[in-house]
Amino acid sequence: MRQTPVPPWGTTRMQPFAEAVAIPAFTPVIDPETQIAVIVDEAGRTVELGGHGTSTSGLTPTTTSPGDGSGPGGATDADSTESFDQDQSSG
Repeated sequence: MRQTPVPPWGTTRMQPFAEAVAIPAFTPVIDPETQIAVIVDEAGRTVELGGHGTSTSGLTPTTTSPGDGSGPGGATDADSTESFDQDQSSG
C-alpha cells in the first residue's frame, strides 16, 4: 500500500510575494560649507529624514563601607546603577 506524502504545514500557507514598490535613491553627502552629512535625492535636493535624538548611558558604581566606625569589621557591599538619558527628538 502506497501513501501519498503530505506537504509540510508551512508550505500550505505560502503565497506569492506582494508587488515590489520602487524606492527613490537617497545619497549621503558632506555639505562643503558646514562639513555636516546631508541626504540628497535623485534630483540633488536635500531630504529631511525627521528628527533623530541623541542619548547617553552610564554605569555608576556604588559601595558601602564596613561597620559604622565604632568597631572593626562588618559587611561590605558593591553594586552599580545604570542611567539612561535621552533628549527630545523633533519629528
